[in-house]
Amino acid sequence: MGVTNSPNSTSGEFNLLSKWTAKKSKYRFRLIDYKNKQDKKDFLLSDTKCNLEILPQGIMITGNFQDKETIIPVLKDEIESLTLIRGKEVIDTFYMSPMYIMSKLGVPNRVSRHLQVYPSEYKIAETRILIKCEEYHLTLITSGNRHSKILRNLKKFGFDTNLKLVEKPRLNLLQYKRALDL
Repeated sequence: MGVTNSPNSTSGEFNLLSKWTAKKSKYRFRLIDYKNKQDKKDFLLSDTKCNLEILPQGIMITGNFQDKETIIPVLKDEIESLTLIRGKEVIDTFYMSPMYIMSKLGVPNRVSRHLQVYPSEYKIAETRILIKCEEYHLTLITSGNRHSKILRNLKKFGFDTNLKLVEKPRLNLLQYKRALDL
């Protein structure tokens, strides 16, 4: 380990450690569908991890497409329609759980969900983002908990004019349990 030119030298160990511990960008979205009128290699971009950045000029999708870092820019003027679909919200708490008690006291679910005991007490299905332009169509998915942040950013940068919001119905199993008790 002390020999400078050996393959087991400390610089070699440092390089190996830096490869494992190097901070990689955490992708929060997944591009599940990409259709481009000009390029026929659309299947290479579908089902890849990426990030979505909402800017005043438009939307930028960055990801590791085709073994290198690339960007898909979408200008604000090119967007024909932008659809944000919120996933189904399922609330299934048990009697006397902290989330159940807070819900009974009238605390909103977005606050009381932080007191859940089991992960199955409060779930939101994935959020979908559909972007349609003249040249291409994009479909992205992300965690359901990011819906409000995405919506807030879209409104902040003026995407209200061509934004369509779709919200799937809620399923509150507490109401069904009370109906069965009667």
